[in-house]
Amino acid sequence: MSELTLRQLEYFAAVAETQSVTHAARLCHVSQGAVSLALGQLEHALGVTLAMRQRGRGIALTPEGQEVATRARFITEQVERLRDAVSQVHTGLSGRLSIGVFTTVAVQVVPHLIEWFCTRHPELQLSFVEGSGPEIQEALFAGRTQLSVGYETQFGQDCTLEMLQEFHRKVVVSPSHPLAEFEEISFAQLARYPAAFLNLEPALQHTLAEFQRHGVTANVGWLLANVPSIHSIVGRGLAYSLLMQPTENSMENRPLVFRPLSDETQTNSLVAAVPTGVSRSAMVSEALAALHAQWQ
Repeated sequence: MSELTLRQLEYFAAVAETQSVTHAARLCHVSQGAVSLALGQLEHALGVTLAMRQRGRGIALTPEGQEVATRARFITEQVERLRDAVSQVHTGLSGRLSIGVFTTVAVQVVPHLIEWFCTRHPELQLSFVEGSGPEIQEALFAGRTQLSVGYETQFGQDCTLEMLQEFHRKVVVSPSHPLAEFEEISFAQLARYPAAFLNLEPALQHTLAEFQRHGVTANVGWLLANVPSIHSIVGRGLAYSLLMQPTENSMENRPLVFRPLSDETQTNSLVAAVPTGVSRSAMVSEALAALHAQWQ
């Protein structure tokens, strides 16, 4: 059996409605030849005669044609409803919006977006997928999320990025740590002391690679799954770390000191990512506006 097409069904539904190839062509804004061709292709695909031309009386449907016409109308109506629904979702601020967020920035991103949408667009259903860099990128390309928020090094070339805030990795230590006395700290200095690093890829890989680029090897004391745990280890004076966003105290209320690196390092800005080539819905555009407003 040949393949059926939506266009064939649309044209045949018009023929059934008008009982005329000429009138169906006008209704569909195409030529009579296009309608006649589609009718012939549909009959060939189904293996039956759907309509008979009656001299001076237009088109008469066969019993098979009447059955196909009923179903063709239903299918074309459903497709039109689908188009309307998709258009409403794409251009409107209702429906479901899912956003991927890198674990370490979720505490900043998620509450802000929830408040933004609950205040301005309460009818929109908002959800989040939190995870590592590879996890939020995979969710984006699998269609489970429409937008992701993380650091620029976490996304590949198939993503279009919008910078939210430029960040440089900084050294974080306890005020009692020997490194706290320096205004700037080099990778060579860091290599003398144990480190507590975030055990998330690609963050860990990039961190270790930076030490190697500067001719030293990091002394990794602890690999931890979250930033609050790192803050606590550092606050107790047990290690230093390299983090993006400063905070004054650990969860245990121990003071933390952040120092810039004296060696040249790459920026790793916080970004919002969407798949390249995918048009942005009104919901995604609104989320981007909310994120830009947060980091103005």
